[in-house]
Amino acid sequence: MAAGGSVCVRTRRPPADFDQLVEVLRAPNMQVQLILCAAALEDCKRYSLTPIVLPPLADRAAELDRIINEYAKDAMIDLAVSGAGFPPADVAWVREHASSSLPEIEKATLRLVALRASPSLSNAAARLGMAPVSLSRWIGRRDMPMEIVQ
Repeated sequence: MAAGGSVCVRTRRPPADFDQLVEVLRAPNMQVQLILCAAALEDCKRYSLTPIVLPPLADRAAELDRIINEYAKDAMIDLAVSGAGFPPADVAWVREHASSSLPEIEKATLRLVALRASPSLSNAAARLGMAPVSLSRWIGRRDMPMEIVQ
């Protein structure tokens, strides 16, 4: 058991003994958090769990620039990049070309931060732990601002 940790289960493929797990985790002294990833509220009701509803990204247009900037801050931390932040042109580019999902935003901001902080595409690819040709192909499939592509 994940003592002091979390157990995350998707409702579309719960383990065979999930009902028993839920009962064990309801013990008063249990220090394990159950996270149930459900597609429908009914899945939470079945186990008497309180849902936290995350609205679709498409319904969060007013928050999109903040979300992009937060991912960019995380990318700067992950890549040990210091600076003035994520340029507004990059926020606009991510919003326009890479904002259909959170993973897509995360990938785009990470790659843009690496490209901005690196003297060359090869150096940016090394920072990202990927082959330069892969980063080059990713750029080639997108309408990147010319000042980013080196």
